[in-house]
Amino acid sequence: MVSCVRMTLLVLLISLACTPLRLSADERTTDPGRFPRLVHLLLLPEEWMLLEGLKEDKDRREFQKIFWARRDPTRGTAENEVEANARAVWKRADDLFSYPNQKGAETGCGQVLLLLGRPEEIRGPDAVRAPGVGARFDDLDYLRQGARQAETWVYRDRAGRPFHFTRAELLIGFDAECRFGEGGMVADDLGRAAAALVARPEIGYRRDADGQLVPLERALAAAPSAVDLLTDPRSDFPLAAETKLVTRAPKGVFVAGLARIPFQGGTAPERVVLAFRAGEPGGTTTVTGSRDSRLAPAADGASVASWDLLLAPGRHRVALAALLPESGKGSTSSFEVDVPDLATPAALVVSPLVLYPDEPAAAAAADPSDPYASFQVGARRLRPHYGNLFAPQDALVVVALLFGARVDATTGRASLRSRFTILKDGQTIARGGEDTFATPDAVASVGPIPLSGYAPGSYVVHLDVTDTVANTTLRQEAPLQIRAQANP
Repeated sequence: MVSCVRMTLLVLLISLACTPLRLSADERTTDPGRFPRLVHLLLLPEEWMLLEGLKEDKDRREFQKIFWARRDPTRGTAENEVEANARAVWKRADDLFSYPNQKGAETGCGQVLLLLGRPEEIRGPDAVRAPGVGARFDDLDYLRQGARQAETWVYRDRAGRPFHFTRAELLIGFDAECRFGEGGMVADDLGRAAAALVARPEIGYRRDADGQLVPLERALAAAPSAVDLLTDPRSDFPLAAETKLVTRAPKGVFVAGLARIPFQGGTAPERVVLAFRAGEPGGTTTVTGSRDSRLAPAADGASVASWDLLLAPGRHRVALAALLPESGKGSTSSFEVDVPDLATPAALVVSPLVLYPDEPAAAAAADPSDPYASFQVGARRLRPHYGNLFAPQDALVVVALLFGARVDATTGRASLRSRFTILKDGQTIARGGEDTFATPDAVASVGPIPLSGYAPGSYVVHLDVTDTVANTTLRQEAPLQIRAQANP
């Protein structure tokens, strides 16, 4: 069954171009040399690495088949709507944006059009003369009048998109030859959009004993679906999950956490395909999603990978499925999440505490397959520990997000006070200084705290927050475990 999110995405894609083309068997692969230039923005980082390492055209053509199968939104049908629509967009882009030495589909304009569709707005020197966004894509005479000028395409978050832009709006500036800068926030937003197109992450690129790619037909036969586990549950291993991060998003509330897969002897798994579904307890499904992720070792010897959902305020029951492609083993788990209203909170809200080790602040490019992809914060990726289990050599950082403090009617400012405390057996072990904030929303944090001076055992981290304008105090707490031995 196709989720409502995937179907909405499909409708948006089909609206980009003319009637999608029905492909014959001979048309299902593109010239191997041109293919990377056509799907430049659609390729995930790991797909780029694999494609660049293929030496034979036979493997490059097989790669294309698998590439499109992973993005097929309607399993079991003869037509791959995303692939057919891409070919229609390429044809239209060649008409609109071609230059003497470059086809339009290979320009930045053509690639962005393929990935994101038509922009909501176009800004540029001739924007006043433009009869509208539609004219720039429908009226060839208008496009061919005079020399092309630099312009900016504006995309905004909208209902039905299975991803969101970092600032709820993405601006892409093209020069007169349809080139644009692909770094920074633009790259992050485009990467999320590309990852959202992968409807079947369980279909992988695998090699035979001779090093060649396993043909698509065999890959399909050997690819059980994590999504199917949500309706046909299994318990091949004890799967557990916990929520780590709750924060405001442009549309709803962003909830992220970790899935834990225990080590059962033999070789530790390297990858997992996660599928998740959320809805009101006993009600209808509201959100679905899936992710093909690498696994990271956890402090307790298990493996972990992150998951995330965009949810509306309220109580949700989340079903999580994990499939290990190497062994075919799979399991399901379910849990409930209380999602606060962070858009217009009626009173102060304190998010769950996020505990993570202090690490070098090296830039981390957005990578949807990273085990901690859900915790990408700007150019940095946090790595919270499952069960908040830390080692003596770790330095602890604790963060909480504060929303909706009352504003004083006279001063127009809020007044918040926060303080962190660490307790063991009910006794205070350490207490941070008091922080004050004059804004309704704020970030409370403490650390890095070296844990080498703490005895192994169980602790509790408290955060007390007082809204002095509303005269209310809230407490948020989280367990902290420090194990006896250092990490290997």
